[in-house]
Amino acid sequence: METISMLDVRKNTKSLVGRLLRGESFRITYRNRPVGELFPAAGGKSISTDDPVYRVAEHAEDLGGELDARAADDLIYRR
Repeated sequence: METISMLDVRKNTKSLVGRLLRGESFRITYRNRPVGELFPAAGGKSISTDDPVYRVAEHAEDLGGELDARAADDLIYRR
C-alpha cells in the first residue's frame, strides 16, 4: 500500500480518485504520522472517468470556474 501525505491528497485529489477506481489503496499521513487509509469501496460499481458527473469540475474549469445548477445539469444530461 502506497503512503501519501495529506498535502498530496489535497493537491492530487482527482488523480487519486482515478487510481482508486483502478483498485489502488493508500495510507494517508498527516505530519508524518499515519492517520487513515483510502481504498476502493467494497462491492461498489466502478465509475468510468468518462462519466459526466465525474467530469463536472473539469468542465467548470473550462467555463472559467463558474458553474451554476443549470449549467451543471446541461453538462451532465446533454453530453
